[in-house]
Amino acid sequence: MWFMRKFNLSRLLQAVLLAALVSPSGVVAQDGGIEVLAGHTIFESGARISLSHLYSSRGTLSSGSDEVPNPDSLSLREHRVVLGVNYGLSSNLSLSLLLPYVRREGKLPGPDAGGVESSSEGLGDAALLGKYNFFSEYWKQSAFHISAIGGLELPTGSSNERSGDELLAFSMQPGSGSLDAIGGLALTLSIGRFRFDAHAIYKANSEGSEDFTDGDFFTLGTSFAYRFYHARYPGPSANVKVGLSWRHEAVDEYGGEVLQNTGLEELRVRAALVYHPSPEIDLVALVEVPVHGDYRAAPGAGQLALDVRTFFGFGIRF
Repeated sequence: MWFMRKFNLSRLLQAVLLAALVSPSGVVAQDGGIEVLAGHTIFESGARISLSHLYSSRGTLSSGSDEVPNPDSLSLREHRVVLGVNYGLSSNLSLSLLLPYVRREGKLPGPDAGGVESSSEGLGDAALLGKYNFFSEYWKQSAFHISAIGGLELPTGSSNERSGDELLAFSMQPGSGSLDAIGGLALTLSIGRFRFDAHAIYKANSEGSEDFTDGDFFTLGTSFAYRFYHARYPGPSANVKVGLSWRHEAVDEYGGEVLQNTGLEELRVRAALVYHPSPEIDLVALVEVPVHGDYRAAPGAGQLALDVRTFFGFGIRF
């Protein structure tokens, strides 16, 4: 029994070390929804069903604001398909359920030189979110909305995936095993063909599987959109959108102890095209890249920073 406890502890420590450079605490359950972070709610008694695909690639090791050598070609890629259901309970209150399916593959640091290739896939952690529109103002061809957002990320994804007898790195697990709280504010200002959106979201992560805790996450985002094409109703319309997102990820913890090579500040820029072939259909394509970052890392080490993230979404409203 003593030998087995020591063996399992050794395997667990390897998983912690693998997680240290590539902890995905910035991945939040609301990723994948259409209009989830907008300042307005869906119309009264309305509903939207959406399906989206997110792809992210990490292949650059960074320490502080500098890129550092990556001789082992460490990398992490994620495909995330999200089914979203958005339902309007009233004109100022809506609920959203986001259910992701995740596939991850990469080459991560291991106990020996050269890195370890691994992959996993399965149901991810779902999110149940509520949005309450507590302020709205309307003018001719213009509107201003502010909403509060709150909810939970649910431990629906597996957090015990293995390769043989070895526990996969926490960054490779489809789920976290923790029940996490999400809260924030969102606003939307529409003036004619122009639209401005902003949001602030905080995610408080609790302790998950194997005494591992993702660092808390906070983001501020803004975007500016212009409707460059608009046919007479119910004809098609199209918007182009550009925006910025600032992200803070706190350090991860294992057994109450801070893990090195975790925690960051990151500024991202994004561009999107939104097309409505008819008023009830949403088609979205987005690309996002980091333009500045401050990544915590021990001397001689680094974090796998985001290189690019894409989003393609389809939604239909009823």
